[in-house]
Amino acid sequence: MDFKYTLVGDPAERLATIKRRAAQKSVTFEGDLSRGTFSGDMPLPTIGDMTVRGRYRIKGDQITVAVSDKPESYSWNKVDEMLRDFIEGD
Repeated sequence: MDFKYTLVGDPAERLATIKRRAAQKSVTFEGDLSRGTFSGDMPLPTIGDMTVRGRYRIKGDQITVAVSDKPESYSWNKVDEMLRDFIEGD
């Protein structure tokens, strides 16, 4: 599933912030200002860590995140919340 977000401010600074915020939650974003990948383990109560992974593409001030794997029990809304926190959070 694809999610689209607007990058506010300098794209290089936003990408650095995204990588830092994701790393704080054990998710790794690797790549550059045009494209890359991400993966990590999301802690789920009573289940343990479950892997989420995918890729991203940046074009202008838009970032599109394509999620290829997520825990079945994790809703797409929860994935969107996690991504939005990394990308749009301050």
